[in-house]
Amino acid sequence: MGVYTSRIVEEIGENGSQVYGYRDLEITAELLLKKFPDLKLEPFKKYFAEAKSLIEQEKARSSKVSLQAVKLKDMIGNCDCGSKLETAAPEIISWLATNKVFEFYCTLAPGLDQKNFSQDGDGNWKVADAPQGSRLTKFDTLIDVLDKGKDHPVTGKTGEQLSALLKMRSNYPHVRIHRQTHSKKQMYEALRLPPPSIKMTLWDMDLCLLKIHTGGFTNSKIQVLSKQVTEAYVYLMDIMTEKSLTVGVVTFSDKQVAARSDSNYGGEELVRPLVFHALRRHWMQQDRSLKLEDAIRKARTFVETNLYVKAAYPEFRNKFDPEFKDNPMPSSKEWHIGKVAEEYKSKTGSSLLNPQVILFDDGERNISEANKSGVIGIQVDEDVGFSVKDWEEAMDLAWSQYLESLRKGASK
Repeated sequence: MGVYTSRIVEEIGENGSQVYGYRDLEITAELLLKKFPDLKLEPFKKYFAEAKSLIEQEKARSSKVSLQAVKLKDMIGNCDCGSKLETAAPEIISWLATNKVFEFYCTLAPGLDQKNFSQDGDGNWKVADAPQGSRLTKFDTLIDVLDKGKDHPVTGKTGEQLSALLKMRSNYPHVRIHRQTHSKKQMYEALRLPPPSIKMTLWDMDLCLLKIHTGGFTNSKIQVLSKQVTEAYVYLMDIMTEKSLTVGVVTFSDKQVAARSDSNYGGEELVRPLVFHALRRHWMQQDRSLKLEDAIRKARTFVETNLYVKAAYPEFRNKFDPEFKDNPMPSSKEWHIGKVAEEYKSKTGSSLLNPQVILFDDGERNISEANKSGVIGIQVDEDVGFSVKDWEEAMDLAWSQYLESLRKGASK
């Protein structure tokens, strides 16, 4: 595998791992063999057998198996690629980064029917018209419709047969699709963006957009620390800045605490350089023709003028900051979101209401209090940081609320 083994975590999956159902893994291998017909997949087949045995023991067809990056690396290293190992290995990794097989319920696509797909010459049903807010995209090919633990393959079916399969679960089909894109960025671009009802998307810093916990302050070099920013955050920030969508960071990191701890960076003075270096590096990796000075200018303009940042540690401020003597800062992100709303009103002239905000945070209390106030709060897994899974959960909630409001408006 040579140099490619050290790059695999960066090049596949969600934070270096993928989670599959057994059938998803099986189809992935079938597609992989179509692309690389000379590949011997015994290591993968051994894993299939282990996964299938586990699932059968649990009597749960929907059981998931986690395929960690290190395991996938070992599998590819053990595959028989003949004399083409050095060229085949990176091609396989690249293919895995742009081809995903997964299943989901089409809860935001009521009435999904054959008319939403077109059939190619090989009998495959490809998405032709994705319903608004649906997870389906133009990059998707329908593989199976699932019902009561049974897979119903759709390749070669007639339009009438496909319609009947899609109606097995009333208005909300359970489907498995193959998503094929040309690059990792395109894979992220296939994800839904927030509906028009959302005006602000916010992230916490530690154990959220950042995979590690800084303690709220650091003396480390920010450029090095920025390598710990999650892949999902960087790619989605890239896309959201292109679309001029409004984003920010709300954190308990606090420059006053950093100063008392003799640390160089904390609060805004940590957050803005952190995002700056992560985006500057990402943009240069995505566009090799981009000059360093242009990447710096682009990233600096964004973090200094377009990134909302509110950073304060409630416990410290309530104890030492006279501003909060009579009106203590809540031990949640309520104050931070309120300050974001004030700045938003100052910049745009428009109010920012809580239901127009999405918050990603690893703190259970922060999310609980945010949800009570009407914010769409998603609790991030602190072990992996912000991921595509968190984004999809937020988009399901945001789009559900938006489409429901449209239906209610139309019925009046």
